[in-house]
Amino acid sequence: MSNSVAVRFITDVAGCRHFQYVEQQVWQCADLDVAPHHILITVAHHGGLLLGAYAADGPAQSGGMVGGLLGWPGLSQQPDGSWRVKHCSHQVGVLPRWQRMGVALALKLAQRAAVLEQGMTDWVTWTYDPLRRANGVFNLHRLGGSSCTYIRDFYGPLTDGLNAGAPTDRCEVDWRLQSPRAQAAAAGIESAIDWQTAGLQRLLPPPHTPALLFTAPVLAVPVPDDVDALRVAAPQELLPWREYMRAVLEHAFAAGYVMQDCILLPAHGWHYILQRAA
Repeated sequence: MSNSVAVRFITDVAGCRHFQYVEQQVWQCADLDVAPHHILITVAHHGGLLLGAYAADGPAQSGGMVGGLLGWPGLSQQPDGSWRVKHCSHQVGVLPRWQRMGVALALKLAQRAAVLEQGMTDWVTWTYDPLRRANGVFNLHRLGGSSCTYIRDFYGPLTDGLNAGAPTDRCEVDWRLQSPRAQAAAAGIESAIDWQTAGLQRLLPPPHTPALLFTAPVLAVPVPDDVDALRVAAPQELLPWREYMRAVLEHAFAAGYVMQDCILLPAHGWHYILQRAA
């Protein structure tokens, strides 16, 4: 990441307006779908996190902001009916020119530090589309998150440029900030796990119908390399991929598997790695 990029808390209306600009550019959304500035400022002043990543040569329209993050304290109901405090991370976005330069990582690590400093929880959750392979790599491999929750059509129909015309199925990421995986990831330590020696069962991609009888300790579930490129080149393949991922992950999670990683298997492409929970 460029040394000129700095992450700062957003606490004023001008910063909220700049966040809205970044939001529109990243998600290609209409004015109606942009987070209202009065909600953003309320979150920022009442325990939530509104962060901006700024660059000296960032756009004037955003006050130099090239990326932003939004999250707030939340509650999650446990199996026994009790409620547990967590941090709900809602959005992280980086302007196209600044993507793949470490800006998103800087925002997430700043979020991690801020949540730990608040002292209320060390558990952060957010959702993402499991067909977005780059997000899977970032959430699981780079940050040390995991997932065991699949939610069908979580947001209902969306009209923005990234989601229009497709079911909004999502995986919920659990980021346990004090876990060995998350601590190693925060320190920049690459995972040394060789999943291919861990009893791995590799599933075939669509149009194959997935075999849903899982007995192996580790599953490798294929994921498209670039869903946006697929949307342009072969849009007819998107729904089969969605249905495939939905069937596999729902069944695997119900059978006790946890999604732990997203890696490139030589000669086989990108795969999610699911491990049977102890």
